[in-house]
Amino acid sequence: MIRALLLCHLALTGMVSAQHWPQASGPNFNWQAEGPEPPLHWSVVDGKNILWRTTLPEGGQSAVTIWGDRAFVTTHRPMDETSNRLEPNILGYCLDADTGEILWSVELPGSVPVETAGIFSDATVFAPVSDDEHVWFFNRCGSMGCFDFSGQRVWLREFRPRTRHTNRECEPILLGDKILNVEVRNKEAAQKLERHKPVPAGIEPRDVWTYLHAINKRTGKIEWIEEAGTSIHNTPMAGQLADGRWAIVHGRGGGHDPLEKPYGVSLSLLESGKMLWSRELHGDCSHNSHWNPKHVFWFQSSNHLVLDSATGEVQRTQDLSAEVDFTDAQTGKREIGIQLQPGKRTPLTNQTNIVVGNWHYFLAHDFPAIGRVNIETGKTEYLGVPVQIVSGPERRRIWAKDDAIPNDTKNARGIDIAPDKRAKGTGWGHVSAASPILVNRHLFFPIMNGAVYVIDAFAETLDTSALVAINDLGPAGETWTLASFSYAKGRLWMHTMKEVLCISEK
Repeated sequence: MIRALLLCHLALTGMVSAQHWPQASGPNFNWQAEGPEPPLHWSVVDGKNILWRTTLPEGGQSAVTIWGDRAFVTTHRPMDETSNRLEPNILGYCLDADTGEILWSVELPGSVPVETAGIFSDATVFAPVSDDEHVWFFNRCGSMGCFDFSGQRVWLREFRPRTRHTNRECEPILLGDKILNVEVRNKEAAQKLERHKPVPAGIEPRDVWTYLHAINKRTGKIEWIEEAGTSIHNTPMAGQLADGRWAIVHGRGGGHDPLEKPYGVSLSLLESGKMLWSRELHGDCSHNSHWNPKHVFWFQSSNHLVLDSATGEVQRTQDLSAEVDFTDAQTGKREIGIQLQPGKRTPLTNQTNIVVGNWHYFLAHDFPAIGRVNIETGKTEYLGVPVQIVSGPERRRIWAKDDAIPNDTKNARGIDIAPDKRAKGTGWGHVSAASPILVNRHLFFPIMNGAVYVIDAFAETLDTSALVAINDLGPAGETWTLASFSYAKGRLWMHTMKEVLCISEK
């Protein structure tokens, strides 16, 4: 227990943030870190500020996990031209974080295949987690394994996932000796479910809900299963209450009528999984569950909600489409206090929200813009941005979705691995997108087509002066990713369908 509390303290104080990025949400559990400034301007196409690029034989979606000189990532097992793109097995890789050299790989089996390169998830969607001795890899199709830093397996846990949805679900969270993962409670009964259809007669619905599970990191054994249920659309987030207790905020709701009800948000205690409170709220919960000791921040339709962390009571509601300030980066025109027109009301591209200081940032859903709402005053601003960037000799910005270059969704071997045609879109809107990260004062927003927006998160006004850069992760139309960035030691790492790359001054 003492060691677990010490690790938590180190993470919260940022003492490890400059050296490691141990999980998808980083060293502080909130996608934020401080340390030496990474490059704000780069180009894979032009070779600017790219330290190394390592081609991988197959595509994958996971973020890169960094511990010291090790980088961990997952991909699908290589497929051939005749594959039906329903691949249940994945590979976990260990790379040298400084050079990109592949050091070893391991296989994680799966039992329930899903389509590869889906816009909501696939078997590789979860980032590994790591500490100073071990790495844990996760297969969305039904396994998780613990390995030492030489690639030797410590344990492997196999289980049946639920097939009713294929959304991103919870990024695994390592906190102390517990790994938090979202799974169906009755894994045998879950086999009888059909995608997007009601629960068959004879099955208790709560048995086939998905819940947060606390897994002992040393043994792979389940320590507790929480009470309220957690929709696979939501990304839970761990943190501390004002009284020092560790807790996790998680939600229910989303498309295709999720089973877990009533829809809304809950706060459960980390030590036991017991629910402290639950608040019924209608609407989608396809976002990151950001909160702090005072407040929980939530989205409900076109509204932003501020709740009390101790009780769940709603303290503020703000309509994100009314009386907003809107800046068009193409023209520089800024409109004050306007009403968004019909078709511009849905606020959030899934999982793209992050709380920084007094601002809750997000990517808009129905139109290409970065938004933010002040959590104290409700003031809402949008900055319209291009949907794609073309680098190279004829560098240009593409502003309209209809003009965007479709992505070929090919892996490094030239094989198209995305059967869902929506994967050829821009990455705005109807997609479980990458979560942004904050490094010092800058936000990094990657989107599916390989464009990255760098924003000064503490800018007084969200206008063109706050847009520091728009960078590329590869050629337009040939670059695809749903991974978040990772940061350590003044460098950024990214995983695309074709490669892992390290962004750093050479």
